Amino acid sequence: MVEFLNRYVSIQKEASYGTEPTAGTGNGEIFGEVDDESIQHNFELMTREDMSRPISAKSVTGTEHSEGDINLAMQVDDFVGNLLYSFLPQDTKTDSGSIRIHTLTEPSLTSASAGVYPSWTVRIGREEKEHTFTGMMTNTLNISASVGEYATMSVGFVGKAESATSALATPTFAGVALDALYFANGEVTFDDGSSGAPAAVASVKSFSFDINLNRDTDNAYGIGSSTYGRAPPAQRREITGTIEFNKVIYTSSLDEPTYDGLIAADGLEYNDGTDPSMSLKLLDEAGADFIDIQFFKVRFEAPEASVSGRDTNTMTVNFVALYDDNLGAMKIIAQGTSLSNTQYD
Repeated sequence: MVEFLNRYVSIQKEASYGTEPTAGTGNGEIFGEVDDESIQHNFELMTREDMSRPISAKSVTGTEHSEGDINLAMQVDDFVGNLLYSFLPQDTKTDSGSIRIHTLTEPSLTSASAGVYPSWTVRIGREEKEHTFTGMMTNTLNISASVGEYATMSVGFVGKAESATSALATPTFAGVALDALYFANGEVTFDDGSSGAPAAVASVKSFSFDINLNRDTDNAYGIGSSTYGRAPPAQRREITGTIEFNKVIYTSSLDEPTYDGLIAADGLEYNDGTDPSMSLKLLDEAGADFIDIQFFKVRFEAPEASVSGRDTNTMTVNFVALYDDNLGAMKIIAQGTSLSNTQYD
C-alpha cells in the first residue's frame, strides 16, 4: 500500500462547460493548500421489478454526477481568489506598484455576458492516482473567522460524472510563500448610515457567513446522457451569517447593532446607500495583503443574549444580506503581491 503520495487539489477554469483543459500551471491550473476534501462520484442505480420474479433481476445506471466540498485556511493567493471569483464573477483588476487588487462583484442583471459563473475542472491527487472532475460549479461558500483561529473557507461543488483516473501530477502551490489569514489581524466595521466614518470594533469574537447559489441540478440533465449536459443553473442567491460579540451591546459609538435596536418593533436594518454597511477585513501578518468582504444592505435578526450560571454574558446575532438596487448585496476586494496580474474573468 502506498501512502501520502502527492495529495493535492487543483482547479482550472474551463473554456466550455465540461470540457477538460490541458493540465499544467502554464495552462491555468492552480494548486491550493487544502486541508481536506470530500468530492466524489455518485450515481443512481435503477432497478426493474416485474411480477414474475421475487426480487429485481435487472438494473442500469441512472443519473450520474459529482459533488463535495473542499476546506482550507484562507490566504491571499490565486487559488482562494478564483474560488471567491466563482461566486462573484465580475473582476476589476487594478495595480499599485507590485500589488495586485482584484475587486469581485455580483453578476450583471442587464448583460448576459457580464459576470457569467465559471465552470472548473477539479483534479485531486489521492495516494496513487489523480481523480478528475469536469464541469464543476461552485454552489455553496462558508467563510468563518474567530478568536485564536485561522480564517477558513469551505466551498461546495456540483458537477459532471468523474473521469477515469490518471497518473499523479507534481503540484506547484500558488501561495507557497504565504501564511493564512487569521482573526487577530482582522477587523469588523459597521456603518448604520447615520454619520461619520465607520471604525473597527473590538467586541466581535467570531464572524461567519454563507453564500448559497441554490443550483438547479435536476434541470442540468437532458436526454442522451446520464450526467449533466449543461451547467446547473444558479437560482435565487442567499447570503446569511452570524456574528458573536464578547458582550451584550447596549450602547455604541461605533455603529454596532445594539440590543435595544435589534429588538425594536420594526427590527434593525443597515443600508448606508453609498458605503458598505458591514465589512470583514482579514489581513496578513504584515498588514499589506488582505481580503475585504463588504455587505451593503444588512437585516439583523433578534439577538440571543441569555446567561448560563456565572458565564460571561455575550450576544449572538444572525443576519441576512439583502440586495441594494444601486450597490448589489456584496463585493470582495483581494489585495496582494502574489495575485494574478490578469483579471480572473
